[in-house]
Amino acid sequence: MDIALLFIGFILMLIGILGSFLPVLPGPPISWVGLLLLYLTQAIPDDWWVLGITLGIA
Repeated sequence: MDIALLFIGFILMLIGILGSFLPVLPGPPISWVGLLLLYLTQAIPDDWWVLGITLGIA
């Protein structure tokens, strides 16, 4: 399950980066969902401050 979340999270992060250049894709929301998926895995240590700050900025 962690491998699937990591893969989907990284794909969403890449799509979000592409969304900053392509006007069709909403870049920041897609990147934030990818970041959220990466934080839900056990492979990434929990640091909810970074996630909260990015939500506040977005």
